[in-house]
Amino acid sequence: MKKIILVICLLAGTAHAATDDFANHLLTASNTKLNMNSRWSSLLKAAELADREQLDEVKKFSSDKEWYMRNASLVALNKVNRDAAIEEARKLLSDKSLVVRSAAVEIVAQKMNTENKKALIEEIDKAYNFHKKSSLWIRLQILEKVAEVAISTDREIFVKNLFDSDQKIAGLSAATLEKITGRKLEGKKLVESWRVHVKENNWM
Repeated sequence: MKKIILVICLLAGTAHAATDDFANHLLTASNTKLNMNSRWSSLLKAAELADREQLDEVKKFSSDKEWYMRNASLVALNKVNRDAAIEEARKLLSDKSLVVRSAAVEIVAQKMNTENKKALIEEIDKAYNFHKKSSLWIRLQILEKVAEVAISTDREIFVKNLFDSDQKIAGLSAATLEKITGRKLEGKKLVESWRVHVKENNWM
């Protein structure tokens, strides 16, 4: 009996210590007077110690005013609970920070079901993914994730992006159309060949 009581006390003490550590790390992560590295690492440590309820405290950082803490929240959540990370990442696909949006793309793409694929595709032509009229690299990042899991029913997506002004996006679209249709076109200029093929077959 004494041994059982001792074990219970030890476990209770360990749990209490973990709670204290979580609170301390969370406090450090919340301290706006500290530098980015200190706050970032503290949030990751807090996430590793968090129980289910405490994880909600980590999630709150996805709304932090500092971009790097919103980014840290995604990284922290992804280490301990992928579904929670994807849920928050879906919200941050439209974040004002390009770095955060990019991190969100990577996390959402870990689970490419129909819903998440659709969410990513919808981001490709958003105004915030352009600088003036120039395509930002995140657009190619998104299309690459979609291309990895593309099937024949995704043909319309890649036909549309085949005519994109970003040559890398157009090139990826041509290569993906070749993959999902099984058609190999002759000629050195793959994009141009596919554009002709698409128009001739009324795929637009």
